[in-house]
Amino acid sequence: MMNKKKEMIRELTNTAWSLIKEYDDEYRASLITLEEAQRLASKKIGKMRYGTQGKDYFWITDMKPVMIMHPYRPELNNKMLDEYKDPRGVRLFIEAIKVVKTKNEGFINYMWQWKDDSTQIVPKLSYVKGFQKWGWIIGTGIYLDDVQAEIGALKERLTRISLVISATIILILAFIIMQSLKIEVWRKKAESDLLQSKQKYKTLVETSSEGTIMIKDSRIIFSNHMFEQLTGKTYQELVVSQFEDIFSIRWSDVLKSIAKNNQSISIETQVKQGEDVFHDVVISVTRILFEGQEAYVVVTKDVSRKKQTEKIVHNLSRELQSSLTLMNQPISQFVKPIVKSNLQATVTEAASLMDRKKTNLIFIADNDKMLGVVNDSDLRKRVLAKGKDGKSLLVDVMTSPIICISNTALLYEVVLEFRKQNVSHLAVKNDNNEIIGVLSHEDILEIQHNSLSYILSEIEYAENVNELKKIYDKIPVLVNALLESGNKTELITHIITSVSDAMTNRIITFALEDHGKAPCRFAFVALGSEGRKEQTIATDQDNAIIFEDVGDDNAPKIKNYFLKFAETVNNHLAHVGYELCAGEIMAKNPKYTLSLSDWKKQFTSWINTPEAQNIIDTAVFFDFRCIYGDNFFTDELRKHVNLLIDKKAIFVYHLAQTVIQYRSPLNMFGNIASDDNETFDIKKILLPVVTFIKVFSLQRKLFETNTLRRLETLLNQNVIQKPMYEELKQAYNFLMGLRFETQTNALTEFRKPDNTINIENLTEIEKSTLKKIFSLISDMQTKLNLEFKGR
Repeated sequence: MMNKKKEMIRELTNTAWSLIKEYDDEYRASLITLEEAQRLASKKIGKMRYGTQGKDYFWITDMKPVMIMHPYRPELNNKMLDEYKDPRGVRLFIEAIKVVKTKNEGFINYMWQWKDDSTQIVPKLSYVKGFQKWGWIIGTGIYLDDVQAEIGALKERLTRISLVISATIILILAFIIMQSLKIEVWRKKAESDLLQSKQKYKTLVETSSEGTIMIKDSRIIFSNHMFEQLTGKTYQELVVSQFEDIFSIRWSDVLKSIAKNNQSISIETQVKQGEDVFHDVVISVTRILFEGQEAYVVVTKDVSRKKQTEKIVHNLSRELQSSLTLMNQPISQFVKPIVKSNLQATVTEAASLMDRKKTNLIFIADNDKMLGVVNDSDLRKRVLAKGKDGKSLLVDVMTSPIICISNTALLYEVVLEFRKQNVSHLAVKNDNNEIIGVLSHEDILEIQHNSLSYILSEIEYAENVNELKKIYDKIPVLVNALLESGNKTELITHIITSVSDAMTNRIITFALEDHGKAPCRFAFVALGSEGRKEQTIATDQDNAIIFEDVGDDNAPKIKNYFLKFAETVNNHLAHVGYELCAGEIMAKNPKYTLSLSDWKKQFTSWINTPEAQNIIDTAVFFDFRCIYGDNFFTDELRKHVNLLIDKKAIFVYHLAQTVIQYRSPLNMFGNIASDDNETFDIKKILLPVVTFIKVFSLQRKLFETNTLRRLETLLNQNVIQKPMYEELKQAYNFLMGLRFETQTNALTEFRKPDNTINIENLTEIEKSTLKKIFSLISDMQTKLNLEFKGR
């Protein structure tokens, strides 16, 4: 109790000390004078009160000591107190100076008046702390009589409780001894009653979840409401019906199956709902003892919706697996050789060369350096339409720079790049950054029809939000099909994010049509997992808007437009299926629709005040990317963030602390434990892995936001070594795979998807892998400790 009191006055003193520091900061920023800062600080602290009666206070002296401020002893203000003693002779203000000079802060004991009552002198313990820049000492204290009174009351209360408990135990023991004489007499009767009670209880429990009936002597004697809904019959109609009137299986065949297996059985059959209406069901039949006689409980589960879902999944999975086999291939087999000319080539010479080579694209090169490209469209628009003759130099009508893609890219990435760049051809580069071939959009279109991009095409041509919702409803089935086809989680998250980006772009187009053209340039920005291109089925919205600096006079009007625009976008996204953020980190929140300058100020504030909770609350904002509008704004903001972090390395240190302080959920026996010993949040295990990679990415000023691509860059820069790279990659893919599997299973069972995993549902291999990941997290913590040692 005393330690808690000491901690309390220490924290209260630190709070008041921080207030002095704030006024000192304003003085050092030349906002106010030193005298004004000291006067304001003294006045503010003099009015501060705490405690149950609101009479506990703070006092301030200097190092002479002269009393700067005492709220209850104003006669001491501005007086020298070097000879001031309490009734026991303690020169308390001199003692305060000694503590501050030796340790800067600490505790002192003395006698002092009771709060605002100068007639009552009692023992007091105060905590003092020096503010060296002004030569001030600030202090506050607790009255020891209060603490002793609380301790005495606690002792008295515990004594009474102990006596009550002791008396209760004695009574219980006496009762047990008396009852033990009757136990043997009751035992046989209790066993019989217990057996019957258990059977009845089991029957009641089983009837509460699914459609259930009880059959005795081949007749239905009980049915619950769920079964009556399933069959469309009332209880009175059921009790006069035969089993065969309800199910498409004979009761005699069911009894034979039970006799053969000598246990409960499950049978697939159909339940009748009228003349020609049948529902697929699974019945579970259990033999019980009811009122001393044999009876049967039949639990009926409707699986018609499940079968329909499985059929859709099967068909889509079969369609997608053949498509994915193609779309996951490297682009090497589709690359065609380039045709090139030199800088002196004319339009006529180029056209002749293109005709001979049967190509509609030619590269312009200076020796081996490719400078630009010209295609048939360029010749029509830039030569014929402009009235130029064939002697014009080809270099004057070329397109530059050349849009390229890596030769290691997969076919689906090429499709997405064509859509993004809106070009007819893509140059292909090798590992040495040399152009080795070209891809034609026309060639890709021939195979695109059978690829996943048909979903993006549907989104692009959707006419309204309801059409987008229908497309969104396909995504869970698509993800399930991708998982069943054995695809990597990196591909799945990339495709989900591509769909999300396309949805957002289309909805923004709708919003611009509703609200009119934007009054200035802007960027609609994705944050968090969407910003990292790592969305799952259960991801909600995290987004913001950056608009250009338009001046103080125009800013309110411009911001008002974007807030209305953002509300439409966020609400449309929610209607489609992307849930609103519970923490309101969305563009429609005025906090997160700002000009570029204001965003820079916001990030400056976050980075310059790297408190633990502050970092947790703002971490989502550091994974940002533009998904609509002008990339200039996100590029400028990223440069600003990198510059700040370079000057304020302590921010990255505090971010690293969130990983270092992570505690593994393994118990002392090496088993996975949780708050309820049944479930755990897989996202909380993934978070330290993602944050570990983010720490080094921010430290290295990487523009990339995707976790695995960040990881690959860190490997190439030798920030992490190959063994840790492989382990981190496998850990990330395993955890993301568990998330997808859990979420798709929830949808299959018509539950809301989340990140909660039941420990009992994991295989031993999965549990073992999780334990190895916890070991990897320990290695990550060691690396971070070494990296930030001494900071």
